Amino acid sequence: MQKFPYPQPGAMDELAKKLNNQFITQLNASPVDSEDAPKLCAADLKYSRMLQGKRLKAKGAAIQVAYEPDEPLVSGVSWKMDHDARYITRLPFTYVNTKRNYSAGGSVKKSIDRKEIFYSYIVWNREQQPDAPYSCPNCGGATTIGRLTEGCQFCGTRFLVSDLYPKAVNYYTLPAAQNLLKRLRPFAIVGAMAMATFGMVYNFRDISSGIAAGGILSLIGWLFYAAIAAAVGAFLGYVVGVFSIFFEVMVRAIASIPDIIKYGTAKRRLPNFMRRYSPDFSSDRFVGKLISILNIIVYTEKEDIHNCALYCGKPIEDNLADIIDMSYNGIIDVRKCEEKNGYLYLTLDMDMNVVSCTDGKIGSGNKIFRMTVCRSASAPEDYGFNVKAIQCHSCGGSFDATKEKHCPFCSNEYSIRDYDWIVTELSVK
Repeated sequence: MQKFPYPQPGAMDELAKKLNNQFITQLNASPVDSEDAPKLCAADLKYSRMLQGKRLKAKGAAIQVAYEPDEPLVSGVSWKMDHDARYITRLPFTYVNTKRNYSAGGSVKKSIDRKEIFYSYIVWNREQQPDAPYSCPNCGGATTIGRLTEGCQFCGTRFLVSDLYPKAVNYYTLPAAQNLLKRLRPFAIVGAMAMATFGMVYNFRDISSGIAAGGILSLIGWLFYAAIAAAVGAFLGYVVGVFSIFFEVMVRAIASIPDIIKYGTAKRRLPNFMRRYSPDFSSDRFVGKLISILNIIVYTEKEDIHNCALYCGKPIEDNLADIIDMSYNGIIDVRKCEEKNGYLYLTLDMDMNVVSCTDGKIGSGNKIFRMTVCRSASAPEDYGFNVKAIQCHSCGGSFDATKEKHCPFCSNEYSIRDYDWIVTELSVK
């Protein structure tokens, strides 16, 4: 398959920023509970949003989100991410003003209105041509790669196929620092009021007798004195505010050191282990996939988890049924990497911000999800566009094995861990 001539890295960064802004526009136009998913969503992300929409409707809850790019537009690429012979990955960001409302029972229970940084994992496949002519591997019908992602239109066969790139594999937001002057303004106001009040109280007798004796001129002098005191107070307030913000930044920087170490370790440890088995392994694209997998499992109802294709483990003890929204906090910790009996096992901690709806009440907080993912050590590499027909080993039926692991025709279990990652253990810390 002929490779696309991709531009130089600098031009790729510019393209990534444009796609990120397009993705923001699509998210604004496609709420979670709508039937239409953003076009740039990867397949796993589309599926997790669909499940989240069902959860919201079952809970009688709703999420309204609007990302308004900041003016002037501030965007960029966070860092140079993994790129290999097949995939190019970028993490573009845009400063946005986010308005997020969580409703339950028809009334808004929680609102967030703040400046955030919107990140998205944008991925390209160097060798993919979605509009290229293709023949169905099962019946030989003439089609294109793009159409085959939804199954053959002639024989109905379903396939394990990769996404049609470029795609947004996932996205998340982090709070952004507010405008410095805006943050300092309350300190200045409090300082001005405090100094003016202190001056009035301290000199109350002199001021009162002066006004009584001198009339209007003494009143003007007193107002001038109050203005000077307020100006001094505003200046002192700014000074206190600057030191307060500086102290806050230092405390946060020190507190974030363990998280930075964890992320740096993960960035080094994952490729070092995985590239023995998959030379083109991309840790950043993998993290984006993990976020989608976790969302799919969390939003799958407890009574349906037995048929979730991405989970093959003991019943999950933690209550996940109340979670209506999750966001990655940018922190991942790799706990263990090992090979056993021809399968790879990775145990990781994912730091997520979770919003729950319980009995019509909305609550939020951070949770750490510990998950063990598994995949065959000899899983075939997806060079270009891999197409694998899904055929039930028992009855030969064809179905979408990326969304259900039991054949709908004979109920026989079908595991995709020989071809892709699944979760074998999940707990909440």
